[in-house]
Amino acid sequence: MAPEKASKALSPLWAENKARGRAILICALLSGVIAHGTGLFNKLSYHDDILALFGVGTTLTSGRWMLHVMGVLEIMLFGDGHYSLPIMNGFFSILCVAGAAMLLADLLSIRRRGLCAALGGLMVVFPVMTAYFGFNYTMPYYMLAMLMMVAAGWLICRDLPWWAKLPAIVLGGCSVGTYQAFLPMLLTIILLHDMRRLSEREESLPAFFRQVALQIVFVAGVMVFYAAANRFFLNKFQMELSDYKGVNQVTSTSLSVYLQRALDGYREFFIPARNVSYDMYPMHLHYVYLLMLGIDAALGVRLILKTWMSGLRAKAALLFLLLLLFPLGCNFIFVMCEGVHGLMTYGQVMQFALLIWLLDRVEIQAPRPRKMLSAAAAVMLGLTGVMYCRFDNQCYMRATFEQQEAISFFSTLITRIQSTPDYHPDRPVAFLNAGEIESPSIYHMDELDFIELNPYGDNLTEYLNAYSWDLFMERWCGYYPQPYWGPELSDLPEVLAMPHYPEAGSIQVINDVLVVKF
Repeated sequence: MAPEKASKALSPLWAENKARGRAILICALLSGVIAHGTGLFNKLSYHDDILALFGVGTTLTSGRWMLHVMGVLEIMLFGDGHYSLPIMNGFFSILCVAGAAMLLADLLSIRRRGLCAALGGLMVVFPVMTAYFGFNYTMPYYMLAMLMMVAAGWLICRDLPWWAKLPAIVLGGCSVGTYQAFLPMLLTIILLHDMRRLSEREESLPAFFRQVALQIVFVAGVMVFYAAANRFFLNKFQMELSDYKGVNQVTSTSLSVYLQRALDGYREFFIPARNVSYDMYPMHLHYVYLLMLGIDAALGVRLILKTWMSGLRAKAALLFLLLLLFPLGCNFIFVMCEGVHGLMTYGQVMQFALLIWLLDRVEIQAPRPRKMLSAAAAVMLGLTGVMYCRFDNQCYMRATFEQQEAISFFSTLITRIQSTPDYHPDRPVAFLNAGEIESPSIYHMDELDFIELNPYGDNLTEYLNAYSWDLFMERWCGYYPQPYWGPELSDLPEVLAMPHYPEAGSIQVINDVLVVKF
């Protein structure tokens, strides 16, 4: 094809992709501000974030070698260090999500701009994004890793020569090396693309299976690249994997355990657990999710029947099989490890990609049912987005109040320490029973108890007793006392006679040490 003719042929395609991309970007940015504005324009520090305020978190010992590399590259790029910056990290992450949504819309050929916008918006307001804002220090790295994983899936599924797909191995391996929880996104992208090929293309089954075999090879290549790089960095720095979430037991876990985990993944898809840290459908969203499953099932059955009635029975059977595998792909994190929490379940957002693809792909000829389905889908998608935005804001509301209460609590503690008779700033301070702060005067918001999402599910008492409580007091209240490193004081008669904070007498100078007994 001549260059001029090729340009004319591609111009409508470019205009279509540009319109879809614009819809996704606008909806993602608007949804991001509405859902995460508090996290964007305020500095909220929970647990790990206060500890890693100027770091990237645990890297090599958790198998996250690429997170270490990203940290080094950031220092080389900016010439200073790492900072947990809410606006910069937040907007960069939202842009990564928008980019991932654009790639998905292109790969699945979503034609309707409204559905493209819904995909971008839902991927931004999905509650896992709120959890990432709670770990702001590592959020941009994770979301870049998510974008790399989607890009890897996009490359693997494109009609390209095999050698042109090789960058997908590096992109996917680097994504897993940043955060392993994004692997389910690669699996679901491939499943969705294969469903699309079966329903839209007139290709032979041998050609389809050759492409599936190539996909399996590339997914295996991603994991081999990740494992090889992981071993290289562990050897280089003379480290070993920790036992966090069973990351060092992947090859030693029995098949029966993996089968049980697979069943857990299916159960979580069809009957999501309630009031747990990985519950992505709190409140009445649970019923909206069940409605979504019903629409998925209805459209999926219609697509299979249409393929079957067209005489393509083998393809219809394969479509049914892929739809059966999709729940496992979405929740593959339950197979990968034990002790799943909310931060690890972003792959579940692909359930909306399935719904949006089915809505765009399955055609209903009868005008009345078509209009009813379109209206129901629009209401459901819009209601889901609004309810997610509301829940996200509730999480930030809880974080804001509890952070301010913690600042007030520690400020009062500092005042009482400095008001102790014989107080001197050079005198060492011993905090006894740290992590056991209790007081009936600590206010508890019962209205926010339904929030279980990590890290917002902890109440104020757990906030005060977090392992990073002393760093919180240092960085938010500006008090850094000289620590006491001497002999144990707990068994001294004077200390045993002391009451517990905040009672009078719970702060005393004993043996020239200022003792605070929690």
